[in-house]
Amino acid sequence: MLYKNKNYIQKYSYKHEYFPFMWHKYHHLFFRSLIFRGRKVWAFNLMCNLKYELKIRECIEPFWSFLIALLNIAPDVLLFPKKRGGGLQWIPLPVSPKKQYTFAVKWIIKLMRDKSRIVTSTSLCDVLVQAIYDKGPAIEKKKSVHAIADLNRHLVRFFR
Repeated sequence: MLYKNKNYIQKYSYKHEYFPFMWHKYHHLFFRSLIFRGRKVWAFNLMCNLKYELKIRECIEPFWSFLIALLNIAPDVLLFPKKRGGGLQWIPLPVSPKKQYTFAVKWIIKLMRDKSRIVTSTSLCDVLVQAIYDKGPAIEKKKSVHAIADLNRHLVRFFR
């Protein structure tokens, strides 16, 4: 952005301007994934409570803790099923950053729904805080996907 005043000093780089966009984008992606059977008020209250609990537990801005958790959970490769020789083979293929964050959100929601049908802000906060420190079920899911991808990496050449 050009300014006529030459004494103006830009406080933030363009990189920092991108982060609020990411918060808005992935916050809404997460919010839309939480909406189950049209419970918008419930999902909104859950997100508000989640922000408050992340602020209390990590003592930093909830945006940063949420972003760090998503970055730690986001997979580098995903397994795609392909048929070869009458059997199903799981082929590891790299994914775009947009899909990485989408799958991170999907994994968190799926993990929460598998444990119990009731998703609470405390349990969701537990999963996110564990993901920040590279522990918990979301990181185990990522490691298992990467282990299978490492075993099947020789199959990539057949499916390019």
